[in-house]
Amino acid sequence: MITRIWHGRTKKEDADVYREYVINTGVDEYHKSAGNLDVQIWQREDGDESHIWTVTKWKDIDSVKTFAGNDFEKAKYYPEDKKYLLEFEPKVIHCNTFSFSNLKIENFIRQFEELYNGESFIGKLGNLDAEKAFVQPLPGNHSVAEVLWHCIYWRNVVLKRIQGDYQFGERTQKEQNFLPVVILKQKGWINLLKELEKSQVSIIEFLKTKNDNFLEEEFKPGSKNELEIEGIIQHDNYHLGQIGLIISLLKNSSVK
Repeated sequence: MITRIWHGRTKKEDADVYREYVINTGVDEYHKSAGNLDVQIWQREDGDESHIWTVTKWKDIDSVKTFAGNDFEKAKYYPEDKKYLLEFEPKVIHCNTFSFSNLKIENFIRQFEELYNGESFIGKLGNLDAEKAFVQPLPGNHSVAEVLWHCIYWRNVVLKRIQGDYQFGERTQKEQNFLPVVILKQKGWINLLKELEKSQVSIIEFLKTKNDNFLEEEFKPGSKNELEIEGIIQHDNYHLGQIGLIISLLKNSSVK
């Protein structure tokens, strides 16, 4: 990973306006550049001046060149910079970067554990009657088993993606996204719960081998691992609410 650091100085009274200009020009272009992993702005007041740094992280030097061109050590400026900057520094700094933080990874692991334990998946499903798990409470509505399988399937898709097989979902989605009740009954309710547990263990064990750098990596161009993991957590949360509603309908109806 490469960190690129640019520095500029402005009058103190211009600093906040200039920072917004940097966000709307440089930061916007950083985000649109393939291989950009992170963008930060640092600002420090120094008497009647203000120092501003843009600190960006990139997959490699080739990624830096998508933003800066082949002369990538040359600082890049925008038309309105001359209104604010006290000087134009000709060069930027590039550093090989080694990060050992795993705070984000640990937070994701904690969220998966909260989704699975307590009042979430286990709390909702642990005492559910196996026969009712396959009942559709209203015509055209999914059963608990159908929604649970849908969650298991997408957990497996995301795990495959962040492990490097991003085509797994494309190969299997049509056939496996929502399985018919008859097929799910053949699997059996206990086995569905075991598959959920297996997906839980597999995701957490995999994440425990990674640090936060992994989250910034792309499993395919334009798609970061972090967004995939965030997405499946949100997906689980949404469908847990749906499962709770289905269970409530089953309890308050005469559906058998």
